[in-house]
Parts: sequence; C-alpha cells; structure tokens
Amino acid sequence: MGVTYIILPKKLGEKLRARAEERGYLPEELGVELLRKSLNEDLDPEDLAEHYQALSEKYLRDAKEVLNKGDLVQASEKLWGATALAVKMVAAKRGLKLEKHGALWQFIDRLSRETGDEELITLFGEANALHRNFYEDEMTQKAVEVIGKNTEKLIEKLKQVK
Repeated sequence: MGVTYIILPKKLGEKLRARAEERGYLPEELGVELLRKSLNEDLDPEDLAEHYQALSEKYLRDAKEVLNKGDLVQASEKLWGATALAVKMVAAKRGLKLEKHGALWQFIDRLSRETGDEELITLFGEANALHRNFYEDEMTQKAVEVIGKNTEKLIEKLKQVK
C-alpha cells in the first residue's frame, strides 16, 4: 500500500491534534477517517490493517528517534501510539474497528484468551503506562527504554496473530 503525505497549515494541524485527542484517536488516524468520510470512500479490512501497520511502524521509528534525544514524554506517547495501532491492525484484519481505549483492553484480553498468551496483557499494560507517562512525565529514561523494548516485543507478537 502506498502512502501519501499531506502537510497541513499549522492551525489545521493543531485542530486535528486537539480533535483527535478528544476522540481518542491519533492525529493521522483521525485524518484518514475524516478524509474517508468526506470522499465517501470505504477501506476494506486489509487496506485498513495495512494502514494501521504502516502507522505503527512510523510511530515506532519516531519513538526511537525522540528517545535518543531524551524526550521521554514524546517517546512515551509514540510508543503507546505504535502499540494501539498494532492492536487496531489485528482487529481490522478481523473486520473490527476499535474506537475507545477500553475496546483496546477488551480486544487484548480476547487475543490473550485465544492464543493462551497472557504476556499480551502484561506487555499491553506496560505500554499503557507509557500513555499515562505522556500526561504525568514521571518515568526515567531507563524505564521508558525498557518498556519501549517490551512494546516492540508486543508489536512483533501482534503481527503474528491472525
């Protein structure tokens, strides 16, 4: 699947970020949803899964970059975003759409039961702590690095789930 980048004027970018946060979306995710609706275009589950995977991989790369610069708050949020998108990728493959934070937890629980892998819940819980760190800024560099590695492990596990 090809990717097209859109550069937004600052004011629109800020509004998109604010609206995405209100709705529990990532800005890119909400942007695609708004464009899809305005163009009256449906994405099939495979296209949506590819979109989520590409975004997850981008957020993971971005997280490593900002972590290397010592920006723990942005690294935490990007690692969380990569995780949430990876979970949504698996759901999309199954024709499901997860729109609320609680739906991510419910789906991870379901995947854990289906696969017999309780570590999915533990790793997701760690990633969720990174999401909280975005708001609280309480973790150390080492904590974000360690949980970041576990986040990558979770994302790799999710890529294997059908």
